[in-house]
Amino acid sequence: MFNNQNYRIKKDIVYKPFDQKSLTVDVYTPTKKGLKPAVIVVHGGGWKSRSGDMSGICKDLANAGFIAFNITYRLAPKNLFPKPLDDVKDFVKWVHNNAIKYRVDTNQISGWGYSAGAHLILMAGLNPKTGLKSIVAGGTPADLTVWPNSDMVTGLLGITFKENPAFWKKASPVNLVEKNSPPVFLYHGVYDKLVEIDQMDKMEAALKSKNVPVETLRINFMGHVAVYLFSQKSVDEGIRFLKQESF
Repeated sequence: MFNNQNYRIKKDIVYKPFDQKSLTVDVYTPTKKGLKPAVIVVHGGGWKSRSGDMSGICKDLANAGFIAFNITYRLAPKNLFPKPLDDVKDFVKWVHNNAIKYRVDTNQISGWGYSAGAHLILMAGLNPKTGLKSIVAGGTPADLTVWPNSDMVTGLLGITFKENPAFWKKASPVNLVEKNSPPVFLYHGVYDKLVEIDQMDKMEAALKSKNVPVETLRINFMGHVAVYLFSQKSVDEGIRFLKQESF
């Protein structure tokens, strides 16, 4: 366990055991007493690595009064979609099953993801039955069909767009918005060349079409990786949004 004056960290807690390698979560818990709102944090890395580990965001969330659950999930191409999505959904259930132990207010569970993690948390959380209070999503690949020749997306889905365009559409968050989906905060780098900023615009339009509350933040002069590494404004505004929905 690692301690900070405002929060403590427990690392590598197994939430989903497998024969070869179990899935784990790092838990960042504020030291204040009582039930606390929680945020399920999902990392990026092109669905195939954990290059964006989200630890910095988790520390900021804990300092802001949220329990941050920094999860792992099965990676492509060994584990094809929907296996990573299933892991995120299973973790939501795990939080509810362990709410008493971690002092989680089960009415105040939200989600946060960046890049591939944003895709997964939206895929899981836009369904109102999942029960997320709100979602923060950055650098979101919202409509996978705009990259029909992408090796990265094909590596996740295990099938080309030409072979099964319907599956690519089904795996895109823009097509999963419901009228009772939770409020969403989207942020994106204007200079993002990996996941173009019109992906945020498409996601915003899909949410508005169902009258789901949505806020957006465009980060000037930054690309995909720079927003993740250096945009404190994105984190601050995301936390403000979560507080607005949770407190």
